[in-house]
Formats: sequence, structure tokens, C-alpha cells
Amino acid sequence: MPVPQARAAARPALPARRRLARPGVLLAAALSCALPGCVDAVTVEEEAPPPALGVNESRTLTLEFLRFDAKNFSKKLTLEELRALPRPTLEGIWLLDLDISALIENALLRVMYMPPAEVDALSPAARNLVGLLNMTPESADLSGTSLEYLLGVGNAVGIPTSKILADLVGADENERIIPVELTAQAVLENLVSTHPNTQRRKGMPTDEHPDGVYPVAPRSIPVTLYDVVTDFAGLAAQFGPTPLDPDDPDGPEHPGFIKATSGVKAALDDFTMTVQVNVQALPYKGVDATAAAVASVNSTPGQVESMFDFSKPDWLELNGLAKHLTIGELTMAIPESPMHLPGGTSEEPAPRGDSPVWEQPLWEFEHILARAGELRAARIDDHCTKYGPQGSSTGEFEPVEVCIDERGWTTIAVEDSIVLDPDEDTPKPSYFWDILVEVAQARLHDGGLAEGEADLEVTVRDVPVGVKTSDLVASIKENLAKDALLLKDMAIELNDNAAGDADFYLYQRSTESGVAGQRDYLYFVAPDDLRRDAEGAPVREYTYENPGFFADAALMQKRSTTEEIDGDTLHEKVEVKPGETLYFEDDEGRRYQITVGDKPSPHRLSLTLTRIQ
Repeated sequence: MPVPQARAAARPALPARRRLARPGVLLAAALSCALPGCVDAVTVEEEAPPPALGVNESRTLTLEFLRFDAKNFSKKLTLEELRALPRPTLEGIWLLDLDISALIENALLRVMYMPPAEVDALSPAARNLVGLLNMTPESADLSGTSLEYLLGVGNAVGIPTSKILADLVGADENERIIPVELTAQAVLENLVSTHPNTQRRKGMPTDEHPDGVYPVAPRSIPVTLYDVVTDFAGLAAQFGPTPLDPDDPDGPEHPGFIKATSGVKAALDDFTMTVQVNVQALPYKGVDATAAAVASVNSTPGQVESMFDFSKPDWLELNGLAKHLTIGELTMAIPESPMHLPGGTSEEPAPRGDSPVWEQPLWEFEHILARAGELRAARIDDHCTKYGPQGSSTGEFEPVEVCIDERGWTTIAVEDSIVLDPDEDTPKPSYFWDILVEVAQARLHDGGLAEGEADLEVTVRDVPVGVKTSDLVASIKENLAKDALLLKDMAIELNDNAAGDADFYLYQRSTESGVAGQRDYLYFVAPDDLRRDAEGAPVREYTYENPGFFADAALMQKRSTTEEIDGDTLHEKVEVKPGETLYFEDDEGRRYQITVGDKPSPHRLSLTLTRIQ
């Protein structure tokens, strides 16, 4: 007999989806394994739903409980089938937090080693960035900075400025002043890790996370099944400009760090996801009180935590992932401050000094550079070096002395006897990072760029993500095994055999429960039982004010509990026997009496439903 597909006049008719005729449904697949031959799908014309009950009207219905246990059933999903699932379902399956430290470092390396022809095609600011990333003591251009004074001193006494800078940082004259790993660390800390979507992600609400918001691992981005099957199509939107406070969309924004991506290939065309499940595949039969008709409830939600045997290594298999995960084209963006930020000249406030750079947003280029300088200073041993003509000297005439202490505080002293211009100030003491920021700001604006015109945007190609596919799969399996509920929506979607909008349904304990004899239970529907639309969203809100079953019409004496039965603690449930009477209220506030009738057979139960209010 066809099942009514919608509630009565209070809600518009919403046709149930015909999932049983679709090849990807667990039930259809399981039955095909059980039946001796192949049977064509049959389409049954649906009858019009019966009229709703009026007050004091009754209708007798018969519910049937059927069980089809599919044990160790293997379901393989192709890339096309996965992409056909509703986007919210795919986005709800968090796979792992992917550490992108290697990705950021690889992107910077791609910038540093960019072919000259590509560098020439960059914007002026991006070209200047390439020079800054490759800056060595030998190539450092001090013009336009307070260190320009050293150029004249060096020429006067034969001290190469590059030697002074090399000695200061403890590097060779052609060695980069800031190693790429330190620049990458500063970018991760200041730009990437301050983005709201690298700090938190959405997930299933739990007792520990009632709002469904989870922290993301440091230096990582959250990855969902949607990202994998769509080749990370949403990276630019996810990690572009975003409100700092998700509850204040019109408030201050983080500028983002990914401008655009393309050419990412995570899942190859032959990608498959295979899961092994133990599932009672048939729907539960229940009652839609508003329509006073039999309805079908998806049996999957109450089984999710027991569907997967995580002790088996092949409970989940991911095949066809790209062996070397790379981003074909990645455009990164870093904003500069709209103002010039002078280096500090005071040791206070410790430990960074008085430069206004530290008061600027963390993600601005100058602040990132200052942080990189701070990290570099931590690697420099405190020392003082004196210089005479032609370099370091043990003689009496040593007119230049450069010192840096364990805090990064740097002093450059020059003898008055070689001062070239009495009106020109010698470099004032400052922290190492103040020197770096001053030089970098000057070079960033080479080519006539004014303050605020040097926002950085650079595109690099074929950037390795820096993670092995085997490690990726291992992390995914480990995370999903810790929380099977992550797969709940997908399991419901794949075995969606709901029809109608039941308020409660019949359940009988499994033969493995150890309970002697046949016992009948009525389960009140929970939010996960609500029928879903083509986009995976519930077709109605869960508006029950008094879910459960009661001994009195006033709903004051509750009979149902959430006691554990076959692993289910989600539903309000009550054991029933012929001749008993119960009361309940539906989601529209109507109250009903249930009179339990006889049992036409061991797996069937008759009920008389009477609307009392």
C-alpha cells in the first residue's frame, strides 16, 4: 500500500524522494546481493493521502516491523556519486586539519626562484617582494635608510658594508638574511593563523561543543569531503576576506591570504570511497498523526554509531587520490600598512621596543617582516665586532664597532674622526627587527610606489602541498573512527528510504539483544528522523513541545524514557502491549490517544488513533 507523502492542510505537500530506485542506495544494493536474480525497479502510483482526523475522530492503522540486516556490506561510491550528494552533507564530513606549513614555505620558494621572465611580468610591488625574499648582505640596498650612513663610512675606511651586515647576522655575504623557513613561520603566525577559518570549523554539536564549533589545529586548514571531491574549489572563498567575528558580518574583516586557486587535483577521475557497514536496511513503519496514515522512517540515524567496525583496517578505503598533491596555480595576497612605520629607537617597552609596527594588524606586511626579524634575531649570538681599515683589525685604529646582544638590541658606533658629514646622524641603537623593517619598507616602495600602493599579490604555479597521500588517508581514517557521527548525514543520504512525516514508529528488539520473546516498542521521532529534501535539509522543523508518550491526556505523567535499547539512547521510547492506552502531542500541538490493539502476526501491531484536541 502506498505511503502518504505529506501532512495535511496545515503544511504544503512535499513529495518524498524515490531513493529506492536510485543505484546508490544501500537498501537497493543490499537487496540485490540477497536476491537470486536482477529485478527492474517498479514505480507505484501514489494514492492521495486520507483526510486528516477531526476532533474525536478515530482511525485504526497497522504497523509492520521488518528487518533486513546487511552484515559487512561493502558500498563503493564513485567520484560522480559523491559529487551528487548535497553540498551540506559533504561539507559536514570533516576529514582532517591539514598542516600547511610546507605549502606556505613551498609557495615562498616558488616566489624566490621565479624565472626572470616571470618576475618581469609581476607588478612592481611583487617584483620588490622577490628582491626582499632574496636579500643578502651583499645585495642589500641601504639607500634611503638610516644605514645609508654606513656606505660612506665603508668607502672612507675600506670596510665593505656587506661584511658588517654579514657579521651582524652571522651569515655569509651571499646568504639570505632571513631564511625562508623563518619567513614562512611569520606568514603562518601572522597572516594564516589569524584568519577565522583557520581558527575554528563547524562540526556536530556535542556536550563539549554544544555550538558545533571546533578549534582547528595550529598551522592548519580544515578539510572536508567536499574539498576533496571538488578539488578544493572553495579555497579562495573560504580563506579570502572574512569577518573577524562570525556573529558580526558587517564588522572588521581579515583580508584573507588566498586570492585564487586553480589546477588542484585531489581526487582523480577514478577516485572511489568504499565503506563497509552493518546496517538494518529497511525503514521503520510509523504513524503520521496529522494525516492519520502510515509513514516510513529512515532506519539509519539510530544505527550510525554501530554501523562501522573500526577494528577492521578496510572499514574505509580511499582509492584514486592524487599521489602528489599540488596546487596548479596559487595567488597569495598580503596587504601593506597604509602608513610608513618607522623603526623603534628605544629598548622599552620590552621586549620589542617602541616601533608602531607592533601596534598594526598582525597580517600586514610590515608586521610580518618584524616578526620574521624577531625570529632571526633569536638565532644570532650576542657579540661585538670592531672594524679597522680593510675589515676586522687587531690594530689600535678600529673606528667602527657593531654589537648585538641576546635581546636583539643592536648598536653601531663610529669614531668621530671619520664622520663624513657632521649634519648627518649616525645610526641610532635599535632592535634588529627595526633595522630590517626600515630597509624592507624602503625597498618595497622602489619604483615610485607610495605608501598604501604596495599591497602584495603574487601567483605561483605547481606548489606542492607537502603531505604524502598515505599520511592523508591514515589521518582521515583515524579522525572518522574517533567520531562516526561525522558520517551520519552521508549514511542517511545513501539509505534515505523515508516517506511521509511520522510522529512515532514501531520498533522490535534485534535477535542479538538477548531479550526473550517478541517485545514491541513505540519510538517517538527525533530531529535526525525528519525527512530530507533534495539538498539534504529537513523538510520541516522539529517543533514538538512535548516529545514522548504519556499516561494521561494532560501530558503530565510521562511513560517514555530514553533508556538504551540496541545502542539507541536518542529516542523517547516505551514498551507497549495490547489493550494499553497512551497519549501524545504532534508537532502542530494536536493531542491524540493511542489504543494498542491486537497483533495480527508477530511482526505487526494494530493501533487506533483518536484525536482528542
